[in-house]
Amino acid sequence: MKSSLKQIIQNTISISTPELDFMLSLFKPLNLKKDDYFLEFGKRCHQVAFVKSGMLRIYYPNDKGEETTCYFSLPYEFVTSFSSFSTGNASIENIQAVLPTELFVIEKNDLEMLYSKIPITQEFGRKSAENVTMLMERRIALFLNNSAEERYKFILKHHPILLQTVPLQYLASYLGISPQHLSRLRKKK
Repeated sequence: MKSSLKQIIQNTISISTPELDFMLSLFKPLNLKKDDYFLEFGKRCHQVAFVKSGMLRIYYPNDKGEETTCYFSLPYEFVTSFSSFSTGNASIENIQAVLPTELFVIEKNDLEMLYSKIPITQEFGRKSAENVTMLMERRIALFLNNSAEERYKFILKHHPILLQTVPLQYLASYLGISPQHLSRLRKKK
């Protein structure tokens, strides 16, 4: 059932019922098990996904085999590798399910056809991309302007689901601290 996606579209743009039905028909369900990849490093991204349920982790691997978690996509958010999707170049990140995750996915060629056939959908795409950009800006500001303890308290207050479901090493990486430091912060709580 695409009711959550339908609601977000209707809350964002004015679109007729036949146009909305056509738009929704282009989003196909995709179920990922825990640890399955939506996108792997080095592959080209040709899809945008809407997270119906579950959680995705966006992370960057380095040459030493270490991973830096940059973001967690939660339900009712859109996710893609924007640079790969836009340019057709290989992805520089991995997008992996932290939990069993239900997605609705639209292919790039279908999205481009939709934009040309129903121009108002371009506004939806723009606003969705702006929302993702704002979330990333908040993450950068949080990281640059706050101590590890303040970042942890922010997550505790605004995204407690992360503390309840995300493995310690992923959460520590997201906060920019060691797992040991995160354990100490958790004990202080």
